[in-house]
Amino acid sequence: MREAPGGTDRAVSVTVGYVMTLAISTLLLSGLFVAGGSFVETQRERAAHGELTVVGERIAADLGTVDRVASSASSPDELTVNRSLTLPNRVSASGYRIRVTENGTAGAIALESDATDASVEVPFRTSGDVAVRNATVDGGDLRIWWDPDAGTDGEVVVDDR
Repeated sequence: MREAPGGTDRAVSVTVGYVMTLAISTLLLSGLFVAGGSFVETQRERAAHGELTVVGERIAADLGTVDRVASSASSPDELTVNRSLTLPNRVSASGYRIRVTENGTAGAIALESDATDASVEVPFRTSGDVAVRNATVDGGDLRIWWDPDAGTDGEVVVDDR
């Protein structure tokens, strides 16, 4: 007995076509998920970088304010300056760290995100007779104040509240 032309071949071609459609669909969807995931991560890092820049510039501006008040005071050893700074606890849904370093009249505020690779460095300048204490604090509310008892002429201190 002879088979009809294409009798069993049709059943195989439907099954092979179905399997190939599933395989191609799976490849396309996994490619979209991979591309979408890296896009979201890139956007998150950009957002964190932008937020850290804004936070760093706010800290630099307030350091400059305390510096100007301290350098213009006639007797800095009797001066009281206390500047509270309200900053976000998180940037792009993760914590961050603030490091203030000063060397002479130039300094830098380095901000680093805990979850992303975003990091920012914001420079600041101080007057020659005012020092800034090096500090590392977690992100969030800060206090920038004048400590007349530190060093020989006093210094600006950054700490968390």
